[in-house]
Amino acid sequence: MTSRPPLGVQQRQPSRKLSGPNLSQRPSQRQRAYLPPSPIRKETTFHDFSPTDSSADGAQKYGAQRRGGSRLKLELSHDPTEAIMFTESPNAIDSSKPFTPSRIMPPTDSSDLGDMSPHLSAQTQTVDLDGPLPMPVRRPRFTADIPHRESAPTVVSRPKKGPPQPYTVEVPAVAPRYYLPSKTDSQGPRADGPEGRLGPPPSVGYADFFPWTGKHPEDQFSENAIRQGFFDKAPHAQTETSSAKGIIFAALKHKNGLLALSSVYTGLIGERRNKGQITTPSTFKPPPRVTVTDAKREVWMKDLANPSVSLRKLCRTIPHGIRGRALLDKCMNERVPTDRAVWFAKCVGANEIRSFRRKGAGNLVIGGGEAKFHREWTTVVEQFVETAVFGFEDVDWKAKVAYCIRLATHLYAEHLIDREHYMDWLVQGLENSDQAKLPMWMILIEIYWKDLLRFRKYGRRLVATLVRHYHEIHDHPDKDLFHPLLSKLMKLLNTLILWSPENFIVPNTWPKYRDSLKSCLSPGDQARQDAFMAINNRNEQLVATANRSQPAARHILVRMLDGTLQAPMPDELPAQCWGISKDKAALVKALLEWCTSLYRPGLAKVFVSSRILQHWSTLGLDSTMAILDFLDADQLGEQGRKCALYHLTGELVRTGHFSVPRYVRWRMARGSLTNPDDVAPEGPCGFRLLVELPTHALAPSQKNIRDGMLRRAGFSVADEVKDAELAIKCLKHTLGLPIEIDDPILHRKPLSIKKLSKKIASSCRSLKAEVGAWLRNGITASEEKKGGSGDQGPEISPAMFNAIRTVLEAAEDFSMLADVLGSLTGQSNVETLAAVTDTVSCHFFILSAIGVSKTLFGSLRKRLQTLGREQETGIRPLLASLAGLASRIPGLENLTKQLQADLALVDRHNPVDACSPVSDSMALRLQDDDVTLHEEIEKNLASGTSLDRNTMEHLFQTVVQRLQSCWGKADDNQRAYSRLLARLRIFDSQHFDNIMMKWLFSLRTMRNRPSVLRIFPLLVSVGCLSMPSILATTSESGRGQSSTMLRPPAPSAPSTQVVQITYRTRYMQEVLQLFISPVPQDSLIAPEESYRFCILQDQACRENPKELLGLIRLALAEYSHSRAQQDLEGLPLDDADIQARLLGLVKLLVLKDAAGVSRALVVKSPDAHVGRWIDYMTTKLLIPTADENTHITFDQVLALTNEFTLPFCQVKLSLSLASNDQNSPEAADRQQTLLELFANAMDKAIDARNISWIGMLSCLSPEITHHLKNRAQMRFLDLLPSPRNPPPTDGTLEQCLQMAENLLSVIDAIIRGGSMGRPPQLVPAMIDKFADMWEILASPDADADAKPPVLNHWLPFLLNFITLHTQTFDTSKPSNEVRAKALIICAGLIQELDTLHGPGVDTKALSSRVFDLACLLADNVADESRIVCARAIGSSASDTRLKYIFSFDPPPSDNFMLSHKDKTTPAAGRAARPSSMMMGGLLGTPASLWGVDPQPPERLAPFLYRSWDLLSEPSPIIGENDGALPLQLFEARRRT
Repeated sequence: MTSRPPLGVQQRQPSRKLSGPNLSQRPSQRQRAYLPPSPIRKETTFHDFSPTDSSADGAQKYGAQRRGGSRLKLELSHDPTEAIMFTESPNAIDSSKPFTPSRIMPPTDSSDLGDMSPHLSAQTQTVDLDGPLPMPVRRPRFTADIPHRESAPTVVSRPKKGPPQPYTVEVPAVAPRYYLPSKTDSQGPRADGPEGRLGPPPSVGYADFFPWTGKHPEDQFSENAIRQGFFDKAPHAQTETSSAKGIIFAALKHKNGLLALSSVYTGLIGERRNKGQITTPSTFKPPPRVTVTDAKREVWMKDLANPSVSLRKLCRTIPHGIRGRALLDKCMNERVPTDRAVWFAKCVGANEIRSFRRKGAGNLVIGGGEAKFHREWTTVVEQFVETAVFGFEDVDWKAKVAYCIRLATHLYAEHLIDREHYMDWLVQGLENSDQAKLPMWMILIEIYWKDLLRFRKYGRRLVATLVRHYHEIHDHPDKDLFHPLLSKLMKLLNTLILWSPENFIVPNTWPKYRDSLKSCLSPGDQARQDAFMAINNRNEQLVATANRSQPAARHILVRMLDGTLQAPMPDELPAQCWGISKDKAALVKALLEWCTSLYRPGLAKVFVSSRILQHWSTLGLDSTMAILDFLDADQLGEQGRKCALYHLTGELVRTGHFSVPRYVRWRMARGSLTNPDDVAPEGPCGFRLLVELPTHALAPSQKNIRDGMLRRAGFSVADEVKDAELAIKCLKHTLGLPIEIDDPILHRKPLSIKKLSKKIASSCRSLKAEVGAWLRNGITASEEKKGGSGDQGPEISPAMFNAIRTVLEAAEDFSMLADVLGSLTGQSNVETLAAVTDTVSCHFFILSAIGVSKTLFGSLRKRLQTLGREQETGIRPLLASLAGLASRIPGLENLTKQLQADLALVDRHNPVDACSPVSDSMALRLQDDDVTLHEEIEKNLASGTSLDRNTMEHLFQTVVQRLQSCWGKADDNQRAYSRLLARLRIFDSQHFDNIMMKWLFSLRTMRNRPSVLRIFPLLVSVGCLSMPSILATTSESGRGQSSTMLRPPAPSAPSTQVVQITYRTRYMQEVLQLFISPVPQDSLIAPEESYRFCILQDQACRENPKELLGLIRLALAEYSHSRAQQDLEGLPLDDADIQARLLGLVKLLVLKDAAGVSRALVVKSPDAHVGRWIDYMTTKLLIPTADENTHITFDQVLALTNEFTLPFCQVKLSLSLASNDQNSPEAADRQQTLLELFANAMDKAIDARNISWIGMLSCLSPEITHHLKNRAQMRFLDLLPSPRNPPPTDGTLEQCLQMAENLLSVIDAIIRGGSMGRPPQLVPAMIDKFADMWEILASPDADADAKPPVLNHWLPFLLNFITLHTQTFDTSKPSNEVRAKALIICAGLIQELDTLHGPGVDTKALSSRVFDLACLLADNVADESRIVCARAIGSSASDTRLKYIFSFDPPPSDNFMLSHKDKTTPAAGRAARPSSMMMGGLLGTPASLWGVDPQPPERLAPFLYRSWDLLSEPSPIIGENDGALPLQLFEARRRT
């Protein structure tokens, strides 16, 4: 029985010793009441409000503490002479710091309860040797903060007598206290007041203290209580007499013992979990917004910026009116910490989103409103960042930039902004940025670097923009100022090319920025160089899928070589040609075929080929063996082809790139040379080449071997030597050079240079080379001797130079002519230098191929500057020639303008500053004065530099009348009047040209005039008429004619009306003859003027092809009309030489622009005679031996087509398919018939594996090419295999593959030619075949032999085919759907190819091609279709490649699923399954881990949550389930 002391008497404490072991069990300070810790508010801290000193004053202040033991011991404990050496001080606070409520309680605060929990002392503990040893510190207990009430000051007063007070129970001071929750405190512990004051005191209970009331169980007497005493718990009925080890271990040793024991513990844990599980519904609610005054709003914002103010306090209410841009600006201005600013933004955003639901709209409207708010908020953040980052004028700009970037980054990381919109804004800002803002945009971009590069939509644009900025800054004239920015861009690109090479796959812009990107890579960095080459190859596969085939390589090479016939040969051309294909033997063969082709006129091709072969020899090519192999493969039956090869070989022998000994051995290995016919001019090329070799370049031993072989064939070597010596003697005699006195040639009349040139031109290549070398050696030696002696020496006269030039041109030895020109650039004779300049201009393309044109121009220009300083006058001929030469050199446009301006100044030999126009009276006086016209004009023109228009017209008419009167008479007067016209043009060139055009139009119908070949050349030579002005007079309208002349035809008059006017004068034919024939040599035109006119002819033909084609058509119409009118006298086109020259002109125009020639020669108005002439001319171009009765079919055209005849076949085909009358039914039927014939011929050519003709399809009309493309496409798709039609595995596979490749080449040529009229688009039939390929590869039942052909051949063919149709994008909905379907198939193929990859099957390259095609498709697909595709692939979207292609990364909320379980009671569930399965699922672990069968699959549903609701402290009162995510989802439990 437990005895209790009487009421009001303190219970006696057990006696203890001061130094006993129980001393440490008693606290040395005041104790606190024990309160249960809060299960929710984890952050609650326990503040110690005890003072820092433990002196007696402190003890008196808080009252004496009670100690255990007897009264004597208590007295001893209070003995002042005895000090307890072990002292424990409360949490000491540094005296240097001010006291704050968080560190110390105010002195006025006192507690009714003692501090029952011990505290460690922060001060140094002092221990006396005589005192007790320090004992271990007790573990601190959880105590509740009891609010301290302010006690009134103690007033000492005597007790007053009064009525007796009723008895009250006195609670012992040492009784432990605990908190009694009330109904009002059911929501949790009380919160502090707004100003730090505590709320009302709680109800308090006392542990182990029960005042007598008569109701306590201990106060109820019973027999058992009287006998045995009172026990809180009933004693155990069974007394333990021994250990339970035997019983327990016996049970555990049983096979089911551990299972039973685990079941018990598992059941206990489960029951505790179920009973402690939180089941209350979520009480989450964002902090409400309240309208407050501006002052309170500012105070609230300052509290938000103060980290010491708890968010629990601030979340009671947030001020209304702070949203959007104002919210961000206030947070930045108040310097609110980033996490608190994000919390504030979440509170405002959550309230804004909830406002849409309160409106009662439907789900669709609510979702749209939320999306709209999200976009608007993102736009606000973007504007906020842009304003802060680019507000360079702000004082605290750096701090604002750091804050706004940090805040925006946190908002981005927590998905509080639309990421797609934000990334698009970043990339768009970088794209539109100028160089001043570019560094800041790059800083912003680098923050989101990884996310931008993970998506194709943004990464491609980011890389392209960086490359573009690098290209612009690298080419900027002031790039030194941007060196830091350029270095940063270079560093970024060097990083990107290794980290993200797929973002460089941009085939549309890659050719433009490829060289710039390569320039930023270090040449020694092999890894980056390899990455660049890989990116280049991937882009080229998407741009030109068929360019790697051998026919396409030949076509590219021929096209590049043809460019040298229209423009000067660039220095980098040999290297570019070398890199076209890896098959170098095929390249050399194509080059030699081009050099010897009869379809390429001129000699420039020989020197172009020679220079290319010389360059290729340095790269490892054996040029000797290449030519000998070409001679074995091609017999070169045409004489023109043989001469070209002889010329090429001779140039290579001179440079040492052709080995004559090896050629001799090659010739001897193929049989002895005994037949004289073999070395004849018409003999085989391989034999005759021995005769044509340049003997001056051979060593004596080589000459002896050559001579011996030729003698055995019956060739007279002695006669060859005599011919060479005679040619040199005749040349010396003609040039007036010294000859031996006893030479018989001195007694004969010298040959004219014209006759001598004809003889040299008809000689063999060996003699031409000998003459050319002799001339070069003589002139070079003379110039070197003159330069070495230091004296001027004799100058070469213009006549001498013209003769030397004529001989070298006849010998076609332009390499020797180049040396001669180079040695003569130091001459002082202006006329000679002008002739040298004209020679360079005339043979500009040949000299450019040799590589000396720019060097000669530079030397001549320096000579002009020198002579200009020395002579100051008389340099006009050289200046005029240099101005004409500069206009032919690309890149010298500014210099050309400067030279022309200098020439105009020289022509104004009498300039005056002020204008002094000649009056009309002076002009009228010319008609009455008896003095000559020359004197009167010179006297009046000397008085001024300008004329009014009426005076100029009057003077022009006067001079022209005098000029016309001189036609057919004195040539000197005609030249004088022509010079007067040139002098008159100086005053007003524009008005003079208009007057001249009127006069030229009048000549078209003037019948009593000489030929224009005797009128126009002189006017052009003196500078008063230009070649384009002459071409303008051949137009179909006569707009330049005056009203006083013959009435011109209407502006829209057809050519038939024009030729009806001009056919009697043969004007069109004469003008055409003027442009294609040399000027007649007579006294009217000087030789140097005739030579310059040839330069102008060539220049006009190259610069005005469209006008010349119109002239040809009108000349043919005029010729046909004259023959129809039986007017056959003096027709220029009857001359065979004129026809041959016309054919050569058309050949040049066709090589320049075949499509333009086709369009120009199609006669819209039917003219049978013109049509026949054009048909004959185009046939003659294709078949040189054809006559007027030769007709060729489509089959013949396709059979004759190769890389060299392609332009001419193109013109012939387009003219054959053109219809003169599109409106008549007969013409439509004829057109359809022709189209069918050509389609059949195309099919036959494809079956015969002839696809050389595909290059001419681009010139056809859109209707024809579209029809042909559809036909080839249908055949190609029919060849592709499918699950129902597997690919053939027998011998027909090779035939099918060849047919498919040919058809693909046809489709490629049509699409890339751009003649379809509309861009090609993907159609569902193509995608269906694409899906069939996927199905074959993915099918497990497919034949094992069916997959290799698909992987190796059919799928690459189809990828090329689809790539051709993805270059353009149609924004229509059907096109988007087709592309979207193709994207899904590409995604499936990528994963399927990864599955098939393994030993013996390498699909990495093919997978990369599919990936690149998918990127190309994704670039041009709409965003809606892209998102639909990303959702369609479902679980496969985890592949990073697919995420990159679709630029789609689902938000984190999309990855969460909500599990729906059956609602069964726990008891029923436990009864339904055996006890052995109770372990599964109790602890939230899978049942499979417990060795039992898994539960049935749960029903999952998407779980959506809003990032705006993820608030850390949403409410001022802590609730059990007040988070944004309900705790029931996690099966959370209360902490016990």
